[in-house]
Amino acid sequence: MKRIYCLFAITLLLTGCENSKSSDLSKASSEAEKFIATQFDFFSNNSLDQAKMTFAEDAILIGTDAAEYLVGWEEIEPSVKGQLVIKDPVFSSKNLNVFMSNSGDMASYTQKLDFTYTIDGEPGEVKGVRNSGVIKKIDGYWKIIQIHWSIGLEGQAVEYEITE
Repeated sequence: MKRIYCLFAITLLLTGCENSKSSDLSKASSEAEKFIATQFDFFSNNSLDQAKMTFAEDAILIGTDAAEYLVGWEEIEPSVKGQLVIKDPVFSSKNLNVFMSNSGDMASYTQKLDFTYTIDGEPGEVKGVRNSGVIKKIDGYWKIIQIHWSIGLEGQAVEYEITE
């Protein structure tokens, strides 16, 4: 009988730990999704300081231009400064997929974006931007550690057949 009580107590303890871990991971996932949804607010706020808080010091930014493979805030900062001419940005996200680490302090994501903006009073729009990245909780704050933007080509860059 003592064995049954002991086994029951251990089962309750393990179940409680698992539920707590699941709850923590759910909270971390929610925080990560909120960060992803607001990661471009530095554009809206036209704030280089906010951008610096958004990127990790050793972040990697891969942009749509061939020259945009930037490593570390020192390389990213001039690009962000140049992009702050963008006014009234609106990002519309779809197809967001978030993959949380088991520890809950890192996540990767993919999404598609449509983006409208104004530069020098002229409206602009880019549709179908493919955006992916990795974010990490550093000192209690989510930061971008790697971000990638791409715009699809018509046709394949390397020809191959797609079979079903």
